[in-house]
Amino acid sequence: MNSKPEGAGARACWFVGATYGTDDQTPRFLEEGIWENGYQDKYLDAVMSIKPGDRIAIKSSYTRKHDLPFDNRGQSVSVMAIKAIGKVTENLGDGRNLKVEWTKLETPREWYFYTHRGTVWRVLPGDWTTDALIKFTFENKPQDLSRFRNAPYWRERFGDGAIDKRRFKWTRFYEAVADKLVGFRDKRDDLIAGIHAIAARVEGLSNLQDQYMDGSTGPLKDICPFTTMGIFNRGITDANRKAIAAELAELLGVDEQVPESFEGIPILNNQRSWFFGFEKKRQPDDIDVLWEIFAEAIRYGESEDADARSAFVTAYDNATERFGVGWNLTMGLYWIRPWNFLTLDGQSQRYISKKLGIQIGLNGPKGRCNANDYLTVSDTIEARFQEDAYPVHSFPELSLAAWLFKDSGTPTQPGAVTQDAQSDD
Repeated sequence: MNSKPEGAGARACWFVGATYGTDDQTPRFLEEGIWENGYQDKYLDAVMSIKPGDRIAIKSSYTRKHDLPFDNRGQSVSVMAIKAIGKVTENLGDGRNLKVEWTKLETPREWYFYTHRGTVWRVLPGDWTTDALIKFTFENKPQDLSRFRNAPYWRERFGDGAIDKRRFKWTRFYEAVADKLVGFRDKRDDLIAGIHAIAARVEGLSNLQDQYMDGSTGPLKDICPFTTMGIFNRGITDANRKAIAAELAELLGVDEQVPESFEGIPILNNQRSWFFGFEKKRQPDDIDVLWEIFAEAIRYGESEDADARSAFVTAYDNATERFGVGWNLTMGLYWIRPWNFLTLDGQSQRYISKKLGIQIGLNGPKGRCNANDYLTVSDTIEARFQEDAYPVHSFPELSLAAWLFKDSGTPTQPGAVTQDAQSDD
């Protein structure tokens, strides 16, 4: 018997979430034969466009590093569990409520790589990725993991190419540093003391003197996570970068090996390498705000939860209002989750606008991006990474290509940010 509704080959399929906050509504939806949009002001148009007869699936999206059916090489992998499938029988037209004929799966089936963060995901057949997802979900076909691992967007991390030829091996170290830094949010006295101790042992850290409210100067007494990572992402020699990175890794308890190379990593101008101002210029909560966007960025990078995106937007916009925060914030986000976040240093901006032909919205403070501008350009570019013919297939590849881009001038160091891109003037 053909399980497809009439015309199913040409119509959209829908993948929807069922969690409101921490409450999983799946049992209720299945029992009552419904699906509800838990938002009053999101996804209304999408839900209203769903037609009776459309196929629908309840999904749960997350990331995982362990217990995967392939070698993920220590990298996080996007996972989407399919918990139930069904057919829409009625759309009530209010953007929130559907009636559905559900079939519960005894055990959720896990799908990898090609996933989606949003509560409502419209998937159209016609591309190999979407066709594979639809067949996996509604026809119980296995996922061709090898094809996905070796597709342009994922092959740098998960593909079959020789490991010694793989670029961007530095990403694991940077993510591990960020993971450990989160635990120092409430132990900043220990963190800054450790950094001052590193400065006494290693050359290249002469930027740790603050100017206090009373006009005197002295050692920096507080620090944000981005400035912490910036201590080995400044215009210093690679030897000093590796030495400082090794010391910081020991301080934080990072087990990953210090990178041998730093390709595709934008660096800070030595004269403007803090993400906050001197004590006499900054607001009392400026550094707290930077810790907040740092934590929310990691949560958003690791979560497929739409609420994590909203929290990221709020934290990003709050941070960009602070003295010392400009385009460097996008660089810091790229450092902590390079596969998830786009850097908009000066060279990357030129590459995006002139090579990729994508306009960057500038609706934030001082003619820069606000959070929605940043996520819009990121989403636009990320959606193209799947295309074989696209010039780049990941954010690290984009950053490296931007450095090599002829129109960007003659850089002196890989990914070095220009003064105009980081200035707060």
